Amino acid sequence: MRYIRMYKGSEDGAPGVTLYEVDANGWVHRQLQVHAEGVRFSPEDILLRRPVSLSYMVRHPDAEEITAEEFELHWAEFDHRRRFRSRLANPWRAWRGCMEVAGALLELRWVPSGAHPGEGWTRVPGFVRLFVHADERGGWATQRELFLERGVTWSPLTEGPDPAPRPQALLEGPRLTPALHGDAVASRDGATWA
Repeated sequence: MRYIRMYKGSEDGAPGVTLYEVDANGWVHRQLQVHAEGVRFSPEDILLRRPVSLSYMVRHPDAEEITAEEFELHWAEFDHRRRFRSRLANPWRAWRGCMEVAGALLELRWVPSGAHPGEGWTRVPGFVRLFVHADERGGWATQRELFLERGVTWSPLTEGPDPAPRPQALLEGPRLTPALHGDAVASRDGATWA
């Protein structure tokens, strides 16, 4: 995977950043747009159904390639804002899901730790914690169905009491949010950015 940060604002000129996780064939697996007016994720808000030109993106004057670690820090800063999480009673619990697509039932797993559930399961592109019992093609099809907001019936994967939701931990990372809102943020060396 390669990771791109594109500094592109919205149409009204407000500042913005888009992050991409792109495979060797140009398919975007995860995308996050952060603008002054909000955050958008793929596939909840954005559905990319064709490969992008990775070579063009890397050469674009408003883009830079970043490390996987930096991408994950940015992703973790905003992941809790995903609309998909509201489709789960408690995103800190493991869930079994069932979604009907064209008369067939797709079996889903929500795994809070992101640990792979085993053979036969594929991570749904755009997600870290969501898996489908299908091949890669089924993973992309599931992504499309979730974008179309198909209903998913969820049940707890394990028996027992529902764990209490965890408080949101703030991550010490690149902090895209203050930069977009023009807030002054103290850095580790005492300097501030605006």
